[in-house]
Amino acid sequence: MTRLIPILLMSLALAVVAPAARAQDTPFGPVPTPEPTFAPAPGEGEVGQGTLYLVGLAVLLGVVGIGYAISRDARRSLSAEDRSALESETTPPAVPGEVSREARARARKQRSKAKAARAARKRNR
Repeated sequence: MTRLIPILLMSLALAVVAPAARAQDTPFGPVPTPEPTFAPAPGEGEVGQGTLYLVGLAVLLGVVGIGYAISRDARRSLSAEDRSALESETTPPAVPGEVSREARARARKQRSKAKAARAARKRNR
């Protein structure tokens, strides 16, 4: 009942505010004629396949150029200590099949979180 009153009030407000359709004042009046549409002349709307390839190539070169400019600017704006940190950052060669300590710790933590979530769901049934 409490939801019914606001719904009725909103529908009444929309019915009062909605304007009358002016096009239906005289239903037996003359029908308006649509504006004529003109077909394009032959050869005007056609684009060749070579032109499309050129446009695609230009877009691709533009995107690659923008990416190159952004990465070049990012390298230039590094501070000296950031640059030295990047140069000194070396990762040990990965041994196939071996998992790092950090990865094992992350997996252990993720498993414990999943176990706690399952237990919480069981408690809240």
